[in-house]
Amino acid sequence: MSTAEQPACARLVTFLGRGKYDAVEYEFAGRRASSTPYVCHALVELLRPSEIVVLATEDAERDHGQGLRDALRASSQPAPRFERIPSGSTQGDLWKQFEVIKNELRGSDGPVTLDITYGFRSQPFFAAAVATFVRAVDDNPPELRVFYGAYDPRHPEAGAAILELTEFVVLLDWAQALRMFLHAGHAEETAALTGGSDSESMPLHELSEAMKAFSLDLQTLRTGNLLIERDGEQSSAIRLLRAVEAARTDAGSYLPPLAEVLNELIKMAKPLAGNRQDLSSADGHKAVAALAHLYLNVGRYLEAAVTIREGGINKFASEKALRPGASDFNKNHRDKAEKRAGKNNTNYETKEIKTIRNDMSHAQYVKSPKLASEIISGIDNAVKTFVEDNPSPQHATCVGVSDQRRSCLVNLTNHPNANWDEAQTKAAYALAERIEDIAFPAVPPDADEKAIETLAETCMAQIPLEASHALVQGEFTLTVELVRRLQARGIICLAATSMRNVDEDINGRRVSTFTFVRFRAYAEPGSV
Repeated sequence: MSTAEQPACARLVTFLGRGKYDAVEYEFAGRRASSTPYVCHALVELLRPSEIVVLATEDAERDHGQGLRDALRASSQPAPRFERIPSGSTQGDLWKQFEVIKNELRGSDGPVTLDITYGFRSQPFFAAAVATFVRAVDDNPPELRVFYGAYDPRHPEAGAAILELTEFVVLLDWAQALRMFLHAGHAEETAALTGGSDSESMPLHELSEAMKAFSLDLQTLRTGNLLIERDGEQSSAIRLLRAVEAARTDAGSYLPPLAEVLNELIKMAKPLAGNRQDLSSADGHKAVAALAHLYLNVGRYLEAAVTIREGGINKFASEKALRPGASDFNKNHRDKAEKRAGKNNTNYETKEIKTIRNDMSHAQYVKSPKLASEIISGIDNAVKTFVEDNPSPQHATCVGVSDQRRSCLVNLTNHPNANWDEAQTKAAYALAERIEDIAFPAVPPDADEKAIETLAETCMAQIPLEASHALVQGEFTLTVELVRRLQARGIICLAATSMRNVDEDINGRRVSTFTFVRFRAYAEPGSV
């Protein structure tokens, strides 16, 4: 908090002891108060509070109460209100002190200033504990500033500096807010930490904003917002990670102990962050697994179950179904991926996790509902299984068809890729890392439907696991059967289009040549 522009002080809460107080000029923020034996008097002159509360034992008020009243009256300051506190010699006295201090830190119409200079024995510690308690349990606690007058009686001529300890209170607030974020995924408490008039200048302002954005996405299951870059926007996980890394530098000079806690935020955000455009391949699976694990850690069990279910479908999804929330997301592609997952992958949603998910979604309004411990244990096991089921690059691109760097384009035609022209070869390598030829089989003209199915099965047995695309052109009925089966595995099926050029040779014969134009995908069922 800047000391150059001090906010108004609605209430000054100060301790008064029994010691011998020398008159001295107290200084704060480049301003020096009139000589006075009372820090309270100096703070009133410097901060101009509208209310003064003095916490004192009966003996302390007897020794210095009238002197403080006279000093304030002489400088035309408000009269103080004395609040009696016990000496603190018994456990009961300590709790009475706690109650008195607590009441005075509440109910103010504006910022409260707490002066602990004359606090005796455990009183300063109690003041800190009360401040932490009030700020933890009250919905809108008043802004709090803490001061201490550092006076050295050996050098009274040098005056005394008033030190502001508010940053230590801010540290406690941040530590509590970060703990709530790490253990529950909630960042609402950070709003109060950066909501003042000078919030834009606070080093931790961007961290607070990034935490709030991440928290909202986490609480509302905005998987795309959390994990992928879409439409020119960075993911909230990346934003949080960058904000934490920047805040660590600022915290070194602003709130040094906070840097240690910020390391825990990095551990949370780093597994989710990445410059990914979709959730394909092993990297996408790791991010979804990390998100499911995070939901489990913060006790959001339904969200964990939903996340691993959708993560299982991802392995059977095309590129347009792997970018949740993006403008090009295709619901039809996602529905087809879900059907493929149900047919081909028993792990994407086991019977147990499906039962648990339905039980929670219907708020126990089901037959034979599970115990809470059974739900937690079941989801814990499901998340562990999903995390360990990290696909190899080959497996990932077999069904997650958008990882083009590790994928394979199958050439299911009678034209080996060695004979393709340069344009067709270049277009193929733009889709996949390699090309594999599988000769389109000859189809006897008298073959029946069963024979076509057998030929199709023979071809499918040769399809490599990492296949992401297939060029399929040949006899019509077998082509249809192959395309149907390949699409069921999540493989994009293509046809090559060409331009026909006709020339005459020297003998007058017409010669046709074909020039590749583009690959065109076969429509998938229900994609109209």
